[in-house]
Amino acid sequence: MRESSIPYPTSHIVWWELCVVVMLVVGANIVAAERAPTGTVLHVAAVGDIHDEGVSSVAAATAAEAAKADFILGLGDFQYDDGAMAGYNSYFDKDWGPNVPKMYPVLAPNHDQFWKNADPLKYFNGGGAHGYKSRVTLRPYTPYSFDKGGWHFIALPDTCARAGGCSVSNITSWLQQDLDTHTNRCTIAYWHQPYFTSTFHPPEASIKPWVDLLVAKHVDIILQGHNHFYERFAPQNSARQADPNGPQAFVVGTGGRHLDRFKGTAPNSVTRNNSTYGVLQLTLKDGSYEWQFVPVAGGTYTDSGSMNCR
Repeated sequence: MRESSIPYPTSHIVWWELCVVVMLVVGANIVAAERAPTGTVLHVAAVGDIHDEGVSSVAAATAAEAAKADFILGLGDFQYDDGAMAGYNSYFDKDWGPNVPKMYPVLAPNHDQFWKNADPLKYFNGGGAHGYKSRVTLRPYTPYSFDKGGWHFIALPDTCARAGGCSVSNITSWLQQDLDTHTNRCTIAYWHQPYFTSTFHPPEASIKPWVDLLVAKHVDIILQGHNHFYERFAPQNSARQADPNGPQAFVVGTGGRHLDRFKGTAPNSVTRNNSTYGVLQLTLKDGSYEWQFVPVAGGTYTDSGSMNCR
């Protein structure tokens, strides 16, 4: 995002409460987040679509790779098939569980029980066998944002179009205010169902108002899961037209669940792979970033590069 003279806040996660019936209510709950000094290099892992119902050497390998980062952006669908606590305790908790205190997760529709006050949310809030708690207390259908170093991070509940008690338009209003308030030069937004993607599952059209705002505010990176492959896009706008000032989108659904076949190629897709599990490792600097897709479990595909913030 572009430079601004508005003073930069020192440390925060901003929350917004959603009214179930009538309107958006502004929440004042501020949750502390450690803030690295400006100029500090941040190492961030991102991946989703992780654990089958069973012991998984692949999920264990992505857990080990993600653990190398300072913190982890979890892109949803953590424990298949239905996100029940029994599955979390039997499988996810045993290899990914120790990573949870490093995680800022978003929850998905079906396999994460629609971001409701249900087992996946309860697991990340400390309800699992070992009591591992993510760095943020999740609330049903509630977006959040936080700052680290010079970077701003926005976690969005894309399940809203498919869940009662949640409104895409209310989240759009929250997002507008969050982007107006936080004028960091560099910003990452992330959610589960991809807007920018080649198909297995089609693009999620309901969240276009969010993407419109992210493009208008020169957000730099969009991270997504849901399709079980890796894909990187050139910067583009919400109409999927190449735009050097638009966000660079990634799909990272390579955490351990079976990989999907491609059914077509989306505009501006630069590289993609559906035969290698792995983790996206981001190196975030003051005004620029680097990315590297790191393969695991004998995979050989890699992808890396760098870009300045827009």
